[in-house]
Amino acid sequence: MQPDIIFGPPGCGKTTSLINRVESALARGIPPDRIGYFSFTRRAAQEAVERACSKFGLHRTDFPYFSTFHSMCFKQLGINYQMVLSGKKLREFAHVAKIRINSRWSEDGTLTGFETGDRILFMENLARVRGITLEQQYREDDDNLPWEEVKRVALTLADYKKQLGFVDFTDMLMEYLRSGIRLRLQELMVDETQDLSLLQWRIAQRLSEGCDQWAVAGDDDQAIYRWAGADVDQLIDLQGNTNVLGQSYRVPRVIQKVAQSVIGQVHRRREKLWRAREGAEGEVARAARFIDVDCGEGEILVLARNAYVLNEQVEPELRQQGIVFERNGRNSIDADLLRTIQDWEKLRREQMVTVAQARKIYKYMSSGHGIKRGFKTLPDKEDSEMVSLADLKKTGGLLRDEPWHEAMDMIGKGDVDYIRAARTRGEKLTKKPRVVLSTIHGAKGGQADHVVLMKEIAWRSYNEMLVKPEDEMRVWYVGATRAKEKLSIVEPSTKNACPWL
Repeated sequence: MQPDIIFGPPGCGKTTSLINRVESALARGIPPDRIGYFSFTRRAAQEAVERACSKFGLHRTDFPYFSTFHSMCFKQLGINYQMVLSGKKLREFAHVAKIRINSRWSEDGTLTGFETGDRILFMENLARVRGITLEQQYREDDDNLPWEEVKRVALTLADYKKQLGFVDFTDMLMEYLRSGIRLRLQELMVDETQDLSLLQWRIAQRLSEGCDQWAVAGDDDQAIYRWAGADVDQLIDLQGNTNVLGQSYRVPRVIQKVAQSVIGQVHRRREKLWRAREGAEGEVARAARFIDVDCGEGEILVLARNAYVLNEQVEPELRQQGIVFERNGRNSIDADLLRTIQDWEKLRREQMVTVAQARKIYKYMSSGHGIKRGFKTLPDKEDSEMVSLADLKKTGGLLRDEPWHEAMDMIGKGDVDYIRAARTRGEKLTKKPRVVLSTIHGAKGGQADHVVLMKEIAWRSYNEMLVKPEDEMRVWYVGATRAKEKLSIVEPSTKNACPWL
């Protein structure tokens, strides 16, 4: 049976469209445990189940088949976490195989890391995800790795998993397809299909067997994970009843025009006509350097093709200006340090703190400068005991009462200058930062009023762009279409740059 195919250009609500189908199925009386909703990431599946639970008064457990493909396979195969080759067990394998790694598995089943061992494991996994031999994958991209070493590690890995009964995330998909397990679904929805691997597409086809109807949603123009095994050609070539969601609720007209000028150069794609956000003109600005972009106020998302651009050009400038930002889910000012500074300021205002809080303050004071020797851990005091500045001077060995940046001498000068600059400019240090830094790949699904797009590309990515330009066009299309009001494009000082913006 052919699926209903929902193409959703940026901000057009393809996930919402699928969720509406879930609600329609429930309204028709289909039991929630006969509805399947699968996605590339947990976020989309969680959003679907939360909305359905809220509208129909159901519980999360009523929807056993709302998940990622990996999670579904994990449960259906009866795998437990002790069987999964990840974390400590993956590091133990590295020791056995005599390779260096710093890998971890991401939620989409991809290995990350840049050591030689990481790259070999990534290559071995990618071959299985794509359904080709390791030798074929190596011939396509040897990643400057010696073939004999790649083959040795792959054989060692297969033997190690077999002997100890371990599975990795790709094994889960392969084992499910071999198992013959069938879910008794009446209706199936698959989201984010532009990011699915060949294995995941095969599972989707398996799950659709016996369904009354099924639907897929995605956008081949936003397929930016081919490097990790995503098979966008499956979506481009898919046959079925097609519907293009034609109204964006995010992208204004002038930004849409820039984005379309990029994606319009891709030859292998499904043509989609969509309208910019109603009543929104938008703004596109260009700057020679990041320092020339006004980041003084508002919601801002700074995007780069490669992390090094954020490291070298963006972070230092934001710190210099005293602008607080978030990256990889972490605040640029350590929350524990900030609380400790605030506790010190309480003491100076003649308020009291607990001994546990005082101990944290002492960690940032050196013996002989801020505290007497022998008092570093405040011995003989209970964590919950309340103390004042006078108490600590009298019995706690405290020697200082100056402002935090003078008394707490073990805070690095760079952090001191940054925090003071942030306070001077009035940044809300205890709130979620209004500025977020991310690679374009890491921001998939994200958006902001003002998006700053750094055009510089690392040399390796630049060389890959020359070989597979259409894949790179999709990346920059995704980056540009995160903007709701303004898009600032920062030109690089090097020749390695996106040529389409």
